[in-house]
Amino acid sequence: MTPRRWLYSALVAVPVLVATIGPIIAMGAPQRRQAPFGPSQWSPLGTDRLGRDVLAAALTGGRTFLVVAAVTVALAYLLGSLIGLAAAAAPRAWVDELLMRPMDVLLCLPSLLIIMVAALRTRGSAVAIACAIGFVLVAPISRFVRMTARGTVHGPVMEALRMQGENRAFRYGNYAVAEMSRPIAADLATRFTAAVYFLASANFLGLGFDTTSTDWAVSVAANKDALTIAPWSVALPALLIVSLIVGVNLLADDLLADPRARAARRATRDD
Repeated sequence: MTPRRWLYSALVAVPVLVATIGPIIAMGAPQRRQAPFGPSQWSPLGTDRLGRDVLAAALTGGRTFLVVAAVTVALAYLLGSLIGLAAAAAPRAWVDELLMRPMDVLLCLPSLLIIMVAALRTRGSAVAIACAIGFVLVAPISRFVRMTARGTVHGPVMEALRMQGENRAFRYGNYAVAEMSRPIAADLATRFTAAVYFLASANFLGLGFDTTSTDWAVSVAANKDALTIAPWSVALPALLIVSLIVGVNLLADDLLADPRARAARRATRDD
């Protein structure tokens, strides 16, 4: 594995490890509150506005954040893929139109507005916000999957299989998966980034988790006024979010790059 890929993997691994095993490590932190925005007895990063250790708060604030984002993207991609595949394989043009026109209308609506309305109507329900985020992701996912699948379903290879009288569904499925897996995997990384952005935005605006939560985005919003006197209370959770987003996109780009383009870059570097 190249040093660049090691770097990209580390950018993803650090926030993921913090979110998964962080709560276990944070069990050793003192439970009693300390002076707000002052020194901490447990770590050198100080305390936040509620007197909690900044490092302990960061260790416990990522699990729910990442789980909600991952589950939301998985369900949205499942629904969006079904719509996109059905539209791409539709035997009649009107079926394609019937499936895609509502998606076009949904794309015109401001995503954050939909999430804010869902949050306000449900008094900040995390489930409602996750559903709203998934709802706004379905339209671009379905459009992308339809575009990707259409060239495959109606391409020359599929036509050749039909002309040969091929009646084994797995032959069609294997070819479709091989052709569509790389672009869909790349798009999946983009949609995960969008879900993290929407979830972080909702929490930053105080629409998601409780404002006393240790969630990374909530911590950034809650402590931003003390950036000059307690910088780590804002910088640490913000860096974890940025590291996750940047790492996921860079790693996906590197892993899913066209082998021919990768070989050309390697040859250019060797020359």
